Amino acid sequence: MSAKKYIYGILALFLLILIAGCAGTKKININDAYLKVKPVAPLPQYVTNKQAPNLVIRINNVADLSSSYKNRIDLYINNFLIRPDEEITNVKSNYLYKVRLQPGIFEVRAKYFASTGWQEKTFKLAARDQVMIFPDKQALLKINLKKNNWGGLEDKISYFDLTYDTIDQGKK
Repeated sequence: MSAKKYIYGILALFLLILIAGCAGTKKININDAYLKVKPVAPLPQYVTNKQAPNLVIRINNVADLSSSYKNRIDLYINNFLIRPDEEITNVKSNYLYKVRLQPGIFEVRAKYFASTGWQEKTFKLAARDQVMIFPDKQALLKINLKKNNWGGLEDKISYFDLTYDTIDQGKK
């Protein structure tokens, strides 16, 4: 019985030392604060609604009244399907997305669905480079779709042009 008490005593002491070691204040280098210190709460909604979009995506030449009737786009940011602000119709030619994102690196891709009459073919749209969102810059992704005579894309994968501009807080 005393051996059990001895083992339990050692285990209790070990746990006490472990808990005491974890309970101290976390210390970090000042250069690590940006990545390691997270806010205790997000900004209020009324503040974030006033922020200008820091990612603008333009996709031109999606659908029309001839060979591209019913063609459409699905846009994904980090695998979230993003819907545009404005209504999409069967002949919507240009899609515009104005998004507010937290600073960081994002995967942006899209699928272009071309209706060929009997079937629907899917084409990929992608960014050549990583899309980096900065607190003081606006990332602009733009693509003008190049289509063949039946409304499909000339290439199986088409790429966005990526540029960065300063954020104009007056614009929304």
